[in-house]
Amino acid sequence: MVKSIRFWVAAVLLTALAGCMIIKYCIQPAQQRASEPVKTASSFIPVSGTEKAHKDNANETEPAESPEEAEKSSADDSGPDASVPFITEHKVNEITGKMREVVRYSSDLIGWIYIADSDIDYPVVQGRDNQYYLHHTPDGRENQLGTIFLSYKCTPDFSGALNILYGHNMQYGMFGDIRKFKEREEFDKHRYGWLFTKEALYRIDFFALSIVSAYDRIYDIPADSSEWKKILKDNSMYYTEPELKDNDPVVALSTCASDFKNARALFAGKLIWKQKINIQ
Repeated sequence: MVKSIRFWVAAVLLTALAGCMIIKYCIQPAQQRASEPVKTASSFIPVSGTEKAHKDNANETEPAESPEEAEKSSADDSGPDASVPFITEHKVNEITGKMREVVRYSSDLIGWIYIADSDIDYPVVQGRDNQYYLHHTPDGRENQLGTIFLSYKCTPDFSGALNILYGHNMQYGMFGDIRKFKEREEFDKHRYGWLFTKEALYRIDFFALSIVSAYDRIYDIPADSSEWKKILKDNSMYYTEPELKDNDPVVALSTCASDFKNARALFAGKLIWKQKINIQ
């Protein structure tokens, strides 16, 4: 009889102990996991500086003072848009502020290139050749990503007829986004860009995406105006007839392409002066 009672007491104790272990090791961790925030794919995607700046200021609006300003405000509310010829005052101030920081440690800084809704948002330098900045940062450190640079044969104020900017074709960043501009929809969505120099802000009205050879005469600066215009048109994937006068400066973003051996993509646009700026 005593053995029977001891047996049942032991059974009850073992059952109670098992219940406690279940609560401790199964139920409580499950509750903790349920209370943790769910990580989606977007949780692991880094936010670029351009995108973060836009998100931080997405709710900043200013009253429009004219129909043109009203149209500009509408474009601003929808986010960065390279299909319209507008740039916000906030973005201008942001980029000029960055330029003032970079010029403190880089005497070769000559400007900044920005295209909305893309990764192209970088300082522009000019060296004594077209090799050094392929693998150096503006402050002179070695880096395989290099820096966007203007051909050493071009005038640093972009006053020449043809101004070629070089940048690597990266998976993310630099001039890698030019790959996606090969799609007609993306080309049409990126018709405007912005070039900052130390003295002026220019709008870039892109009119051509061309695939040329790295050894093409278009890279022989200074090139004959009628000749390089013909090269751009004859080798273009997309070309919209620009109103180009002989003294109108053009900027061409050059990067490697995979279309054939030694292929280069040229994304070209007309420079239009917009306003004075002062980087000191």
